[in-house]
Amino acid sequence: MNGLLAAAVLSLMLPIRMETGLILVRPFEFLIALGMLGWPLIAARRGVRVPTGLLLLLPYLTWHVLSATVGGPRNTVREALQVFVVTMFAFLVAQEAPRLDMKRFSLRLLLGIAAIALGTIVWHIAHGYWAGWKRVPDPRLSFVFLPVVLAGLILFAEAERRRRLHFVWVALFPVLLMSGERKALVIYLILTALLFARGRLALIVPALAAAFVGLLLLSTVVENPYLQRQIRTLVDPGGTGNYQYVLATGRYLPGDTPSDVQRAFALHLSSQMFAEHPLSGVGTNQYEAMVRETYPNAPKDLQLAIHGEFQRILTENGLVGFSLYVLIWAAAWARLRDTLRRALARGRLTGAQARVLPLLLFIPLALFVGTEASGTRAFIGVIIISLLPELVSGAFAQARTPMPLRPGLPARPKPAFQLAGGAS
Repeated sequence: MNGLLAAAVLSLMLPIRMETGLILVRPFEFLIALGMLGWPLIAARRGVRVPTGLLLLLPYLTWHVLSATVGGPRNTVREALQVFVVTMFAFLVAQEAPRLDMKRFSLRLLLGIAAIALGTIVWHIAHGYWAGWKRVPDPRLSFVFLPVVLAGLILFAEAERRRRLHFVWVALFPVLLMSGERKALVIYLILTALLFARGRLALIVPALAAAFVGLLLLSTVVENPYLQRQIRTLVDPGGTGNYQYVLATGRYLPGDTPSDVQRAFALHLSSQMFAEHPLSGVGTNQYEAMVRETYPNAPKDLQLAIHGEFQRILTENGLVGFSLYVLIWAAAWARLRDTLRRALARGRLTGAQARVLPLLLFIPLALFVGTEASGTRAFIGVIIISLLPELVSGAFAQARTPMPLRPGLPARPKPAFQLAGGAS
């Protein structure tokens, strides 16, 4: 089951999809169906777990589907099917949390994500793209999550292995830079500051400032126009986001990009929609429908859905949905901190790890769901957040479980995490 869950997560980064006319089907749905078919055999031996993290997801997911009824039966069925699939994923993760070998699971994810990233790079180079490896939408996410998984392994690696992983970490920077995936580069720099500062705010701020200055200097020496533009938009956005000009002329002002203009346009319209329907919102998926109806002649880029779950939920699901969504994040943060506090008191991790781990997990996932369009991957992001306390508790429990050497030999204690960074 551990391997199946890793494969399910990785499948969301593959460019394999099928439009059915009602929902978008990926290998993810088939893998979750396979897991649910095999689960009763496991449940007969292990029982059923309904942890707090799973329960906290249900009110928001229910409201999401109820809000979809505004768009009619077809819209309701589509969202209900999607919520059903991701709920099954959450259920399987919740069942496996006490037994999930996080080290092995992380290694599987790292190798799988690295393979997807490598395949993406090879495809782009074969087609003449030596930079900007994001022309295939789904695999570009491998660049976003590769530094997250690698940073987690570095945080808990043994000293000797950690030194080797640091070389890999440094080598990852030019890869992310060449990819042109700005979100990945931002996450990488934030995680670099966290690892360097070991979670201390007094060091994180100067480290991020140094990274900003470094990017600014790098933008003056990079010769590739595409990379130069991507770096400069990080350190000096410069664009106006003038959607009025685009609506009037169909053209973009110098310095503006379709992404900048779409986000400014979405912020303007979503603010109006929220002001009119603050409590319940306009309904799931109704922002996009209302934009197409109100601006039928607008460029396709402006007719896209809101890219950012926090903004989308506030607009489409109102304060009710937003409160339920934020509750998941706030409860997960509090429960995870409590779990880490107990582990720190028992000497199972260092103070530096207790400070870094929540930030290492929450910041990248918040950036991801806060800048991506709604869909299965956004749901998976909040599911992982909600179940993080259970997953971390399970990882510590696994570290205490005696493991046999091989059949016929006595068991020996499995040591706790090989912790990095020494004492705090």
